[in-house]
Amino acid sequence: MPFHAEPMFPGDLYDTTLRVAAAATTTADADAHASSPTWRQFLGLGWQAVLVAEASGGAGASLGDIAAIAEAAGRHALAAPLVERCAVVPTLLSRIGGNPAAETLLGDIASGEASACPVLALDDAAPAARLQGGRVVLHGSLRGADLTEPVTHLLALVALDGKDALVLLPRAVLAGAARSYTGIDARHTTDIDVEGLALPEAAVLLSGAAVRPLVDHANAVGALLSCAQMVGAIGAMIEQTIEYLGTREQFGVALATFQALRHKVVEMYVAYENVRGMVRQQVLVLDGMGSALPGREVRRELALVKLYLAVTGRQVAETAIQLHGGIGMSRELPAARLAMHALACSQQWGDRFSQLDRLAADAVLH
Repeated sequence: MPFHAEPMFPGDLYDTTLRVAAAATTTADADAHASSPTWRQFLGLGWQAVLVAEASGGAGASLGDIAAIAEAAGRHALAAPLVERCAVVPTLLSRIGGNPAAETLLGDIASGEASACPVLALDDAAPAARLQGGRVVLHGSLRGADLTEPVTHLLALVALDGKDALVLLPRAVLAGAARSYTGIDARHTTDIDVEGLALPEAAVLLSGAAVRPLVDHANAVGALLSCAQMVGAIGAMIEQTIEYLGTREQFGVALATFQALRHKVVEMYVAYENVRGMVRQQVLVLDGMGSALPGREVRRELALVKLYLAVTGRQVAETAIQLHGGIGMSRELPAARLAMHALACSQQWGDRFSQLDRLAADAVLH
């Protein structure tokens, strides 16, 4: 029963990313100043410029193109901040009109001279800030910065005198205490202390009521592309599971001949086709909106897709490990890495509980 997962958006971007990801071995250390060879290749290929408009030095491509990159990377459980650096940050910066610092950074990102990490923790997790004597003074910490690869800037959501604001922080000024964590997918997440850090007022790229809709949209883009990564991981898991069952024997016959195991594989395949169609459709919907922000119905659909992927991705990952002989037998196999990658992606940009809260809040308001 051969199976090959077809990409949602086939093309050169998918094929190139697939080749680079397949050759990747290790990632850069969390404290290293040099990026990994794989990330340098991505910068050289211009992946950060895919969503940047041509007027800013980018390719002016579509969300489907970034989804193709994310899906291909997901097939090899690549521990790289592709979604954050290549989609979320350009999405935010391109919608901050008339700010010279934002326009300059967007051009530097497109050329590969800069790389920015978004820190968009909402509500109580966002650090506070005050304007004092023409300076912006931060209080608290930046939580959840993905520093798997080196950055030149961090783009953070803060509460500036009680109002939402997007603040640009050069990495060089963040010399405070930091706590780093390595996830099950080998990505490095860091909490950085910014208590008392003073920045020039020009560091504020945008403030006021316009900030939250942009951040919500950027978070939705991040959630959708993390789903694209999961689609890639799930498709690869099914391929490897089918190959494993066809080559391993028990009682003198291939495992693939056991009907109960075949039923499990069919369940994985049905789940894959469902999530593949859902994610592809939502990418096309956002692409069709251009620069407009999604309305209530689209935001609801995005939350439902992420919720479904978070649950289904875990189920498929558990089944793949089980069919490879259980956790003790599969730890060193590629399928186990894919399973951990799918689980990690399900937590990024809003886990299933965050999506449920978002759906519940929307139902109450309407």
